[in-house]
Amino acid sequence: MRNLLASGFVLLVVGCAPQSPPRFAPSEPLVLPGSDGRTHDVMAAVTRAKLTVFVFYSKSCPCLSVHEPRLAALAREYRAQNVTWFIVDSEVDADPESDAREAQRRGYVMPLLTDRGARVARAMNAEFATHAVVVDASGRIRYSGAIDSDKNRLHEAARSYLSDALNAILAGREPRTAEREPLGCALMLY
Repeated sequence: MRNLLASGFVLLVVGCAPQSPPRFAPSEPLVLPGSDGRTHDVMAAVTRAKLTVFVFYSKSCPCLSVHEPRLAALAREYRAQNVTWFIVDSEVDADPESDAREAQRRGYVMPLLTDRGARVARAMNAEFATHAVVVDASGRIRYSGAIDSDKNRLHEAARSYLSDALNAILAGREPRTAEREPLGCALMLY
């Protein structure tokens, strides 16, 4: 009986062990072309910044188009706090030349990376345009999900989940909610 209780206690302790936080740890180097004409070593960029924000892109997604001004404002606001920003095109037809034209047409203030083969999207479990992922310098995913509570109609009273997460992390706290359902168009990854 004593051994049975002891083994039950061990199982209880093991069953309650905290899960390790999700990490962005690609198995191979990710050097991607950017709309700024440069190639970007994604992991080197992550390790250089306090935080790196990735927002997934679809050229035809109205949800992303409507959020572009908010994303630009957020990128400008947090850049001074050593937060790096990327828009990522992981769709099956991702093309560096087309991405560069679209980034210029849309006035992006951050590079649009061409992720042929959807390696970044797969490593971050991103399946929707507007899906935002915040990664710290160690590669730990600190936030994953919707930019805010709006999908494709912007309201003044929208809750900015991404901004809330960034503020908490930069203040040395965990975000109140580290995961939110993304509110965008399904990415065409295959």
